[in-house]
Amino acid sequence: MPDPAADFRLDPRYVAGLAAFNRGDYQLAIAAFKAVIATHGQRREGLKAHLHLIKAYAHTHQWQEAIDLCQLLARSPLPPIQAWAQKHLPELERCLDEEPTSPHLEFVPTPSSRPPIQLRRVPRLYLWLSQGATLLLIAWLLQKPLQGLIASLLSYPNDQLMLLRGWEGVIAWFLLGCLGVGLLSGGSWFWSWRLRTCYGLRPVSLGELEEYSPETVTLLGRLQWSWWQPRPQVGCLVTAAPIIFSYGRWQPRIIVSEGLLRSLSSEELLALMASEIAQVRLGLNTLVTPLVLLLQLPYDLYCWCSRWGDRLAPPYGKDWGAWFVKGVAYLLCALVSQSSYLLFRGLEMLCFSSNQLRQSYSDRHGAALISNPNTLVMAWFRLMEATATTARAQGEIGAPLESLRLLLPLNPTQAALWGDQPLDWPTLIRWDTAHPLRYWFRLTSSHRPLGLRLQALMTDARQWGLRPLLSLPTLSSPRCQRAGQQLAPFWGAIAGVIMTIILTSIGQFALRAGTIASPLWWLADGSTLVRSFISIGIGLGLFLRFNAYYPPRQPQTYTLGQLLYHPLALPLDSTVVKLEGVLCAAKGLRNGLGQHLWLDTKAGLFPLRCYRSWGSIWPLLEPAYLKNLGGRSLVIHGWFRRGTVPFVEVKEWHTLDQQHQRSWAAPYWAIAIATLWILYGIMTLLGWL
Repeated sequence: MPDPAADFRLDPRYVAGLAAFNRGDYQLAIAAFKAVIATHGQRREGLKAHLHLIKAYAHTHQWQEAIDLCQLLARSPLPPIQAWAQKHLPELERCLDEEPTSPHLEFVPTPSSRPPIQLRRVPRLYLWLSQGATLLLIAWLLQKPLQGLIASLLSYPNDQLMLLRGWEGVIAWFLLGCLGVGLLSGGSWFWSWRLRTCYGLRPVSLGELEEYSPETVTLLGRLQWSWWQPRPQVGCLVTAAPIIFSYGRWQPRIIVSEGLLRSLSSEELLALMASEIAQVRLGLNTLVTPLVLLLQLPYDLYCWCSRWGDRLAPPYGKDWGAWFVKGVAYLLCALVSQSSYLLFRGLEMLCFSSNQLRQSYSDRHGAALISNPNTLVMAWFRLMEATATTARAQGEIGAPLESLRLLLPLNPTQAALWGDQPLDWPTLIRWDTAHPLRYWFRLTSSHRPLGLRLQALMTDARQWGLRPLLSLPTLSSPRCQRAGQQLAPFWGAIAGVIMTIILTSIGQFALRAGTIASPLWWLADGSTLVRSFISIGIGLGLFLRFNAYYPPRQPQTYTLGQLLYHPLALPLDSTVVKLEGVLCAAKGLRNGLGQHLWLDTKAGLFPLRCYRSWGSIWPLLEPAYLKNLGGRSLVIHGWFRRGTVPFVEVKEWHTLDQQHQRSWAAPYWAIAIATLWILYGIMTLLGWL
């Protein structure tokens, strides 16, 4: 009979259970296989878990449980499963007859039933400083345009407004202060109103919650609550996306979605709820939730303008008057929507550092509440699978997951990628924890690296007397031969700074030397030199790594596990891949910059990046192109980029019938960007800018 795990790729809990089974941790394997069976029942995934569950029962001498399952499989309509069960059933019955003691093992309480772990109090000063600095930085960035707007309003000839001229900066800071106080004090109300308006938020009673997870209700009743730490209320969003997050300090709320409740087992839901309860009790979301609430304004504007723009998208027919009016309105909607999206992503990136620090606290305290880090890891695996299922069904991760990214337990884009197939988790952990450039990759990561979080939880499991769910790799940081080439633009900028210091010193000496050194006086202008030489250094650095980024090799077919296997992988390794699958893409202006492109292959989901000769705005200028390709199979050649969220930079694609074929201009844009950096530096140096 073929190996039952040979083609299994849907449920990460099955992979974790199989790993536990292979290393002899049969109790953990039994729990994992039971969770898979509770979800998939008698479908293919559930039957495979049944087979290994019988083996795990046999290894732990639970003969009666193994016999009951084997008798169930003996009545299966599938001939291979039936034959396997009929073959092994006599052996199990013989073992039961020969067992000298009771066939049932002594009941061993699950780790989740243990009392909460008492953790040593860790000062959260760095977290408050990080979130406070992020809040001030965003306020400073918003203050400049707000001050300009106030100045333009006060420029009108009005005697009363004339008294306020010169106070534009003070007025701008006062308004931002009022906005901050309003978000901190009334943030819970604003959140509830928005979620109720956009996603149909409804309250969830303890009785309803008990139907999904009785352990969660028990945990809420076991903890002590007070006026300083009121018990959080639970709400549910009417969406299939797996969502869970919390907000509010004096009126705390824990929000889940119907998709999450349908996807998780009771213990997995308990683990995720425990993390949110820990955040509420520790006040970890006090500052981040107002910031995320503020980010919803540009994101809602992006969605609203995208919907209106889609109604005005071409073709317009032959009426030139309607063509002009609708065309101008469409371009206006496109400009506002994509500018709002870029503003949303830019402000979101400012919160990355504080968000990663917040998760280091919530993971450990959430695991301590249930006394089992392994259960939290299993819940993450299941959350990844549910996110991947949502991405496959919608063709994108969707607006709820994207707009609430910072508050979610996992980065939804990474979760959709990781949750669609079995992966070598020790290798991923090593890449996140021991890669020489791991700190650089974290700068563009919305969440703490998953490998680092898994490593911390597995270390806690060992310290708390539990067998870790995942084996930890060695923590030695190997030398990466191409790290310097990957950071070539950075080193170019450093070289520009050094050159500026040297030349500025010469210019300062020329000022003091008198007329004999007058031709070198212009070198004393340090601000001009630093802008020019840094720009030239960045451009030269981009050119130095161009050949590595776009090698002329023949494409080959890989799985994601094979592409992620190398622990020292870099974006410039540029594995040339050939993929075949169905294009999944958001339609219309929501994908106006090509930000929501996925390829659904047999090996899993792959994010795509495409650039035309006019850049990434090709969906704006060709709104009907993605509609024509929707649901069609494509063959894609491109370069695989390893990062915290890997993606494929597309070189060319074509449909199987060759009716749609297109080459993409990523290398040309790389050359153009490097050239523009150098030209800007030269023109600045010559005084033309």
